[in-house]
Parts: sequence; structure tokens; C-alpha cells
Amino acid sequence: MARLLQLLSSIPKRGFPMLDDVLEKTSSSAKGDAGNGFSLRVAVATTGERVDLHFGHAEAFTVYDVDAGGAHHVQTRGIAEHALNEDEDPRETIYRMIADCKVLLVAKVGAAPQEALSKIGVDATNMYAGKGVEEALRELYAAKKSAVEDSAIDASEFCLMHAMLRVADLDRSIAFYTEKLGMTVLERREHKKNQFSQAYLGYGAGMTIELVQNWQREGAYVQGDAFGHIAIGVNNIMRLCDRLAAEGVPMPRPPRAQRHGENIVAFIADPDGYRIELVQAPTPEQTEALEDAK
Repeated sequence: MARLLQLLSSIPKRGFPMLDDVLEKTSSSAKGDAGNGFSLRVAVATTGERVDLHFGHAEAFTVYDVDAGGAHHVQTRGIAEHALNEDEDPRETIYRMIADCKVLLVAKVGAAPQEALSKIGVDATNMYAGKGVEEALRELYAAKKSAVEDSAIDASEFCLMHAMLRVADLDRSIAFYTEKLGMTVLERREHKKNQFSQAYLGYGAGMTIELVQNWQREGAYVQGDAFGHIAIGVNNIMRLCDRLAAEGVPMPRPPRAQRHGENIVAFIADPDGYRIELVQAPTPEQTEALEDAK
């Protein structure tokens, strides 16, 4: 918290009229943590009653302090009012103006802003999309508080899913793994928006290999650059990630429903910085909520 206050204090106040109020409320929140137990500061992308705004479409974020007594409105922070100047990238404005929050609730959020927010200590998630704001804050608080108090983990249904490798020529690599090692192409996708091709290969059951060719890449990868991540299938992904976060495990991407709606995915990092993808199929209730938020 001291580092956050120092960061906010260093931001020029010109064009940032609510900075003093932010600092005052952040200091009060920090004192409240020590005296009254567990609490959270949460920003919400909302039109009023539900978590219903896309990160990139929101023009303002409503900030709450949430504790055992419920959710307490702090303020609504508009991008236009907080921008340092008219040329500032709106995303940079958002990153700065909600830097004192622990969690950001949105209807949708991309991987890039999610990782940028994670670097400043803000967990952005769409897993409460479509819920009423009060209900979402209540559930979020209960989950985070439980994670702080809970050290148990049930891995009985976890499984290794795949390892990801970046390749220079996807067709050449597919030919190698199928013709030389007898694997089968289980799935292939072309991601035009993010400029990469993706294929999963394996033997029909168990762990698979994910091969990714980035369209903008020129030349071969060195082995250290080629490795992407390993994936683990989990259950109770929200509870697991809350517990891992409470224990200080780096989480570049908190749980987020994928655009194609098939899985809920999070990324954590091991002690050497290698990424581990956690994957869970959404429950029917989660699928319905995410559909309602579209």
C-alpha cells in the first residue's frame, strides 16, 4: 500500500482533479484494513445495476470499498476527467485512475489490458459478467476472504492438458509430428485478429502438444523463446486462483472466459517465471451469465 501511495503521489495533478480524493480514500481504506479485518477496493464497469460494460467501451468506472459490512461507494471515475491531456491513450488513463483497486469487474476484457492491469496489481475479470453489482461484490468479497483463510487444495481431478511450442512453420511442424511420430491433428484454428495459427496434436487421449505460428514472426525461434506454457485442467478455478493470489503467486491473467466461450482460462507463473495455463470448462450457470452479458 505504501508503494501505491507513493506512485499516486508522483502523478502530476494537472488534469487529474480527483487525485487528492483518491489519495485520501486510499489512505483511509488502508487504515481500515488494519482495524477492521479483510477488505477490498473494487472498480466496476457498469451502466448502473449490472456488471455489463466491456473494458474498452467504458467511459467511467465505479469504485467501491467492500468489507464485512457490505459495499460502500467511493466514487465514479471518468476517463475524460482523469486524462492528463487529450492525447493520452485512454487505456493509460484507466490504468492510472484505478491503480488503487485490487479487482476490476467487467463484462469483457482482452488479454493485453488484463496483463497490463495485473502488472500494477489489479485483477481484471469477466467472471461476474451480467450479475448485479451488489451481488457480484458480495460474492467476490466472500471468495477472496475465504481464499485468505483456506490453505487446502483438492487436486484429485486436475490433469496435465498440453504444452505449447511456438514454431516457425506450422505445416512443417504438423508434418513432423504426424508423419514421424504418428500423432493426429485434433484441432486447428486461424486467429486473424491476433495474427496467429494454432494446432493441437496428440494420440487421442491424455496430454497434447499445442503448436503456434505467429504470422508476424520472421526467422527461427531459439529454444528459450519457443517454449510457451504448460496447461493444467482444473476444477473450481475461481477458488483456486483466489487461493493462489492470496499466497502471492504471480497471475498475469486472472480467470477470464474465452471469447469463443468454451473455457475459463487463467495464467500463473512458477518461481522461474514459466507460465502455467489453468483451464476449466464453464458451468452452465457461468455460461448463461456470460451470454446474458453480451
